Amino acid sequence: MSFQSVRKLVEMDIKDKKVLIRVDINVPIQDGLVGDITRVERIIPSLQTIIDKGGHPIIISHLGRPKGKRLEELSLIHLVKPLENLLGKPVQFQPEININDCSAVELYSKSVTLLENVRYYPGESTNDPDFVNLLARWGDIYCNDAFSASHRSHASIVGLASKLPACAGKLLEVEINNIDDILGSDVGPLTAIIGGAKISTKLTLLANLTQKVDNLLVGGAMANTILLAQGHDIGNSLVEKDYLDTALDFLQEADENACKVYLPSDFQIAPDIRHANSQIAEIDDSIGGMGIYDLGPKSIIRFAKILDQSKKVVWNGPLGAFEFAPFDHSTIQLGTTLAERTKEGRAVSLIGGGDTIAALAKGDLLDSMSFVSTAGGAFIEYMEGKELPGIKALQS
Repeated sequence: MSFQSVRKLVEMDIKDKKVLIRVDINVPIQDGLVGDITRVERIIPSLQTIIDKGGHPIIISHLGRPKGKRLEELSLIHLVKPLENLLGKPVQFQPEININDCSAVELYSKSVTLLENVRYYPGESTNDPDFVNLLARWGDIYCNDAFSASHRSHASIVGLASKLPACAGKLLEVEINNIDDILGSDVGPLTAIIGGAKISTKLTLLANLTQKVDNLLVGGAMANTILLAQGHDIGNSLVEKDYLDTALDFLQEADENACKVYLPSDFQIAPDIRHANSQIAEIDDSIGGMGIYDLGPKSIIRFAKILDQSKKVVWNGPLGAFEFAPFDHSTIQLGTTLAERTKEGRAVSLIGGGDTIAALAKGDLLDSMSFVSTAGGAFIEYMEGKELPGIKALQS
């Protein structure tokens, strides 16, 4: 069964119904104030749809990893004001999910309700049947609008979908459709930019992409493992020596699938990551005790040419140690190239992953991309071709 056959929120009759909607408003909070409300903004269309159709949204979310403990700094009460500002109406906060008086459920169902952090309860992460029953008492219909948490087999993701009439929210639908449109279309060339620190965490992703994309641009510290496997000197750079043979297998697999892999040919190197005075090294140079922290200018030009020829681009992972200037240069420079192509209508761009978003945000580039996914692990697992428990539960 494909996702297209899953019931959508807009297809449901929800008039006068309590709609338990699982969202992901796991946002940074400092001194009780929300730092980035992007994830909150993204769920408003689904909430507004429920309201417009005469339903009563009851919001379920997690915040951080309290591991079954009540931590004041991880209370969802901090999200009440941002939600009220965006919805333009009051939001009732329910500090206790485990209540015995069902009349209280009716009381809160008359407006938008925000339940306390679902991860305060141990039964959430274990998908405990008793906790699922407890959650289900709050609603008549279940809506999953948390694509970014749908790789978890949790009570509010999987359990509720089997307990109540279930549907997919508008954000979840948009997230999946954008990935499917990028990876499933015959329009090309299709290029993937994959960076980050460890090749071990993205082996399945890389293997799946070699079957779907025309070009793979590989950067970040994960490229070091491949370069070392090829016999290049990487000095004191971050590397996973246990994956050298695997890296060569990946290159062979890409070749068999007619997927072109592009690796850095020059680098910014420095004695350590906090050393701002970097220098440029070529791929065949001996760099001694130095470390590789970003692409060099020739690699940036080479990668940019591939982007200039691409119709679709998916990007996951920064290409350098973007947290420390000047090692954010390649990510921002290539991000600028992609943003310009996107604005000109010459390419469709899909960005995913927290570090990727943070890196491109430094260059104020996110608004210029076609779609920026709010998901991290779920984004990668879906692109790996894995079946996400939360999506599978909607299909059952």
